[in-house]
Amino acid sequence: MKKTSIFKQLLLPMIAIVCTLAVCLTGIVTFIFMKSYESEIYLRSQDKSQLVSGEIATFLDGAYGITEELSVNPSILTMDTNVQTPILEDCVKRNPYLELLYIQGTDGMQTGRSSGELADRSTRWWFIQTMKEQKAFVSKSYYSVNTGMPCASIFFPMQQESELVGIFAVDLKLDYLQSLIENFSDMENGEYSFVIDGEGVVVAHPDSIQIEELYNYKLLTKTVSAKDETGQPLTDAEGNIVTQEQEIKVSKDYQNIITQVMAGNSGSDKMENDGEAYFVSYASIPLKGESDSWSVITLHEEKAAMAPVYRIIIIAVAVDLLIILLAVLVVALLARKLTRPIVAITQLIGNASEGDFTVQAEENSKNEIGTLSKSFNKMTGKISAILMKITAITGEVVESSGDLKQIEEDVDATSQAVRKISDGTDAQSVNVKQVVMQEEELEEKFNQLKAKSRFLLADAQNTILSGEKGMEGVNELKKRNESASEKMAEAYAKIQTLEEQSQKISGILNTINEISSQTGLLALNASIEAARAGEHGRGFAVVAESIGKLAADSRAATADIENIIVDLCKDVSDTVTNIEAVRTGVNGQTQAVDKVQETFTDFRALAEKTKESVNSMEELIEEMYQCDRSVVSAVERIQDISTDTAGLAEKVADSLEEQLRGIKNVAKRIDDLSMVSKAMEQEMTRFKL
Repeated sequence: MKKTSIFKQLLLPMIAIVCTLAVCLTGIVTFIFMKSYESEIYLRSQDKSQLVSGEIATFLDGAYGITEELSVNPSILTMDTNVQTPILEDCVKRNPYLELLYIQGTDGMQTGRSSGELADRSTRWWFIQTMKEQKAFVSKSYYSVNTGMPCASIFFPMQQESELVGIFAVDLKLDYLQSLIENFSDMENGEYSFVIDGEGVVVAHPDSIQIEELYNYKLLTKTVSAKDETGQPLTDAEGNIVTQEQEIKVSKDYQNIITQVMAGNSGSDKMENDGEAYFVSYASIPLKGESDSWSVITLHEEKAAMAPVYRIIIIAVAVDLLIILLAVLVVALLARKLTRPIVAITQLIGNASEGDFTVQAEENSKNEIGTLSKSFNKMTGKISAILMKITAITGEVVESSGDLKQIEEDVDATSQAVRKISDGTDAQSVNVKQVVMQEEELEEKFNQLKAKSRFLLADAQNTILSGEKGMEGVNELKKRNESASEKMAEAYAKIQTLEEQSQKISGILNTINEISSQTGLLALNASIEAARAGEHGRGFAVVAESIGKLAADSRAATADIENIIVDLCKDVSDTVTNIEAVRTGVNGQTQAVDKVQETFTDFRALAEKTKESVNSMEELIEEMYQCDRSVVSAVERIQDISTDTAGLAEKVADSLEEQLRGIKNVAKRIDDLSMVSKAMEQEMTRFKL
């Protein structure tokens, strides 16, 4: 299996976490900002539609009021042309948005006009409708051939003593509406408004073609002049231009918006038309009398409206990339700082596992790494002391083996000497003395060997005790590691709980932001209403301004809290990563401690085996000593009974042979012990003490 360094294991997850947090944070902030900006676009567009509809309503109400006032004027009710005409002419002069004022009698014949010749209008649709219903209304818009501008008419029944006496009519110039629409439109930024009448016909539009061709968004038609093969307009017998209707195409979204606004509804939405996305708002323009409401529609291209947001997103992404690069650098430095002591002590543990106990870890750190280093140094020191004692005991065993070999040679020589006793009595005395001397030397060497074996046994026991103490230290280190792992797990759980609480706080802040946005909207609407109220709305305007300031302060405070929460989340993430790295190092230390524990177990078994061999050797030495004492007694008897030298020599020879067999058995045991000792010596060469 391919190994991965702790540095990489720590660095890659930390970089991934930092990048993920940065991307998520940027995405969330961008999403919130886009939604907030879209809401502001909707509000601004709706306010514009409401403002335009209010201006148009004021304009139409003024014209309607003039018509109503003149329709009940006593001079007008005289139905006298000479009396009516000056009044009508003066009214047009004072109100330039009025194109023409005229009065029809109940027979359809005009009795007064502000300009032009009197004519019969009894066949016109508006005359028939007014005579039938006797109700005032504002007509649909139409394109005036005289002015080349869209117009609309107001028709008001004239009554005297509850009796219908005529119809008062006013033709309105709608160029004011066109100027109003152009002032409120910003074509460079893809934002414009237009007005349609109660039948869906365009009354005012930045695109004058839609006015000239009478675009009807209800019927989805337009009126254009018929042309001949040469492209010239066709005319009828009276010289009037022949027109024809053509279909206009708009999206389903556009049609739904038209349906909503013509139903008298106001609102805002998003739509697509002709491959472009738009923010759209609409408002109804109620008219007095029995008239269908007019409507104003405001469109704003999404790509133009959201252009500032897109620029901010690009800047945010660039800043995000810069932050990620800086974060990666900081994380790399932090990871290297955290992993350097762990890697160092891991290498030291590896060296110790290979037998090098001369290594020492730095104990400068005051954290868990420092505690680990102190425990490691203490462990290696104890192991080194135990191994040195084993080495000394092994050397003594080898030395004792050499002494025993020398004893075997001496006994063999003694046996040969005794055999020579039987060959001649003349040399018996001399040989006996030599045997006695040799036996005394042999006894001394036996005593030395017993002392060394006892010393060797004591060292073996001390080695076992030291190994047990070392094992206790290793077990204590293992317990500390397990305790550290449990504490880090508890800390990890607490930090995770803290992270969850931070996420909950973020949710509460989102709720506060929504409340602040609604409060700001309330303040904006209050300001608009206060402005419309004029002098009477000044107190309300002050309140609206205070509410708006409160909303702004709330948003600023919420933003500060969000920044604090973001920093807290980052610190929590870094802490989690550090804990994971320390846990990884502690786990590696635990594995190394387990390996050292196994080594201690092997040393203890080897020491027990040495102890058993020494005990066996001591028993054999005791047997050999008893045999030696028998030889001494036999030799003494040889001195006492020199006349029976031959028989006694045979007995001595037999005793010596028996003694030699015992010594050979001891020698065999010693050879076995020597082999074990040499194996221990070879094993000890692996260690550096």
